[in-house]
Amino acid sequence: MTTTPQTATHEKARASSTGFPVVINSFDAATRQGLADDPTLTKLYELLPPNSLLSITDDLTTNDASLVPTADTIALRLTDKQGDIVGAVFYTPNSKAKPIVIDPTGYGAIVIGEPNKANEIIAFNDTDSGIDVYSHLMDKTIIVSPQKTKQSLKKMVQHWSSGSQVTVPMTLDDKGLINLLAGVKAQALVTVAHIVTMLQDDSYEAILAADDTQLINLQDTAYYTEWRDDPQLNEPMTYSDGRFELYHDGLFFVKYNDDDPANIRFKFKAFVCSPIEVIAKTRDTSSGTWGRLLQWRDDDSVLHTWSMPLSLLQGDAREYRKELASQGLNITTSPKQRNYLDTYIQNYPIHKRALCVDKLGWHDKQYVLPDRAIGSDGEQLIVYQSANAINSTLAQQGTLDQWRDNLCKPLAEQSRFVFSIACAFAGQLLELLEYDGGGFHLLGSSSMGKSLSLKLAASVWGNPDRYVKTWRSTDNALEGTASEHNDSFLPLDEISECDPKIVGKTVYMLANGQGKGRSTTTGHNRIAKTWRIIFLSNGEESLQNFMAQAAQKTNAGIEVRVAHINADAGKGLKTFDSLVLADTSEAQADKINELSHAYYGSAGIAWLEHITSDKTATTANAGQLVSDFMSQYSDLTAQAHRVAKRFAIVGAAGELATQAGITGWQVGQATAAVMTCLDNWLDNYGRDGEHEQRQIIEHIKAFIEQHGSSRFQPCYRNTRLDFEERTPNRVGYRNMDTGDYYFSKETFNSVCAPFSKSKVLQVLEEADLLLLNQGDRKIYKTPDTLFNGKHRPSVYAVTANILCCEPMKKDGTNGTNGTGYMQQGIALSHC
Repeated sequence: MTTTPQTATHEKARASSTGFPVVINSFDAATRQGLADDPTLTKLYELLPPNSLLSITDDLTTNDASLVPTADTIALRLTDKQGDIVGAVFYTPNSKAKPIVIDPTGYGAIVIGEPNKANEIIAFNDTDSGIDVYSHLMDKTIIVSPQKTKQSLKKMVQHWSSGSQVTVPMTLDDKGLINLLAGVKAQALVTVAHIVTMLQDDSYEAILAADDTQLINLQDTAYYTEWRDDPQLNEPMTYSDGRFELYHDGLFFVKYNDDDPANIRFKFKAFVCSPIEVIAKTRDTSSGTWGRLLQWRDDDSVLHTWSMPLSLLQGDAREYRKELASQGLNITTSPKQRNYLDTYIQNYPIHKRALCVDKLGWHDKQYVLPDRAIGSDGEQLIVYQSANAINSTLAQQGTLDQWRDNLCKPLAEQSRFVFSIACAFAGQLLELLEYDGGGFHLLGSSSMGKSLSLKLAASVWGNPDRYVKTWRSTDNALEGTASEHNDSFLPLDEISECDPKIVGKTVYMLANGQGKGRSTTTGHNRIAKTWRIIFLSNGEESLQNFMAQAAQKTNAGIEVRVAHINADAGKGLKTFDSLVLADTSEAQADKINELSHAYYGSAGIAWLEHITSDKTATTANAGQLVSDFMSQYSDLTAQAHRVAKRFAIVGAAGELATQAGITGWQVGQATAAVMTCLDNWLDNYGRDGEHEQRQIIEHIKAFIEQHGSSRFQPCYRNTRLDFEERTPNRVGYRNMDTGDYYFSKETFNSVCAPFSKSKVLQVLEEADLLLLNQGDRKIYKTPDTLFNGKHRPSVYAVTANILCCEPMKKDGTNGTNGTGYMQQGIALSHC
């Protein structure tokens, strides 16, 4: 609408805080000259009582402080059925712009004629029609909705019809209007032509008596589909004595009036649910596990897809309806009408077929997501089918260019962040390279930036707050989560939230890729869930320390399955190697967090589209990149080699994503970052990979260092002990001449825990730290010079050299620091 600029006479808007009727009535009545010969306003001026039109000189301010540009307009009051002023409509003479409407109630009407309850009220949604009809029917009351929408008309009719008989004229072409008003306490006057046209030749009474006129009670009668503007989404499905009809406003079961030759009215219409489409019938490769592929939108217009097994309809149907409802489908609360949904889903005559699979991720050359398959050749639709509809955390916001240029590319020199992003791409390569997967654990103090690394990696696939999962769940729950991330990436935040009693088993389960075996209600074995994933965890403590809090044993298998990496990059900037997005590490962290929540999800889909375009070529390229990476680490033993290969796969993923134009990095930057993180792992755990041996020796060494002077009874050569001196909580003896420690046979089990005694003795012997003098027996025969022959105890003798065991450092790859060990994994420096 074009408004005249304010002048000095109306510089301030008038506020409606004192009441709208008071404000609107404070303006003077409009004169005929002020109407500027506007045809509609001139007709209203002639038909309405004096002073009905007002000349508005100021803008108005509503109760919510909104300024409405009403200056230099002509206002017409809006009233309710009691005759009270509820708003106004403001016209600019001879303007094509829409009038301005102020009507907080939504049902205010322009009233033409006397609002007498004895009068029939005729409702319109355009002023010209109301004026023209009133010029022929002066004994009627005309109400006009100020806004030309059907919903506004309906609200006005509902309000006025509660106390008067309201008639809504319409033609057979007004298909949507009659269905919109179905159930309203009013009547529809259906004519073959517009009522204004018909009144030019016939009286109102004659029109009502005409054979081709219908006067329909809207409250008692509903209508067939032919009256609807809304096209059907699917073809109707005949069932029993009615049929199912699907529209944009819902699925309905309708019964018809068989005696209606015009095929217009129906006698029963039941709402079943919001719109849901049956897309295809699904079955697996052996023509079993049949189901239906369903599609619907929630109230936010988010599209949901679920391949639902038909077996769910044969049990407690409430379970499958719960799944649909939890994903935003609005289902009727009527028990009888809910059963219609079962019938519709099972019997809808769809001919399209789809192949259902029970696992996400790779299926031949296609990659299956919860709602679609990427890399489809078009020959067959492949869908994921499960008993539960997955609320997929895959989501997109912003473009790939925005994510790459604003977030990913600037971080190319940040080793921990490049590594984390590369992890997000690595899960898809596991199947191609026939690797079982595993995890990484970012270790560091609070506020180091560990969680930020996870969120940044999660932005590859979706909203970081939703895609990052937590350790705070049972192992059963994480089993389901891992299955949903098969052939992909799973970030797990803050391991301290997990129960330390189950964390070890959970790590094994995640890395080994198989859930628990279970039985069905009939006693048959249920197929266990399987997966291959790369998972990235974080925490302030290592897995070993965390598990030790619950007296849980940690073995080398866990360290192989979860490689620990220091979150601190060692540059004095916490996780950062340098500052590129801000002047401080804290500000840079905030910026990365902001960007990862602004742009996400596009990189993951682009990655899937790239690797599925030619799976064979992707496999070959990835294999070569892994081979090149591993050639830099040729001196690793079996355990360390296994861990290094996982790092190599992450590096290959980063390089392939770079080649695809997804990351914006330079060639080799992903590899360099991954090598930095691998060398950090080697610094901590050694190139030989014999982690458990070092742990055992460190365990015994730590016990001796802590209790050597308090729980070991000293003994000296040529001073034989003929009696037991008092040493509280004694675990053995110390030969003060040689420095060796003798553990009593009876107490050694408790000292070894959580490791087994046999394993500890084996490791100590292999490291040449165990004294032996009885052949193959591990029991040591103590010197007669220390003990009286009758009291010589059975002991395990550990040499004093254990206190001098130190790792042997050496240079790592590309000039970084690595860690190596002598044979058996320990370097000894004799004290």
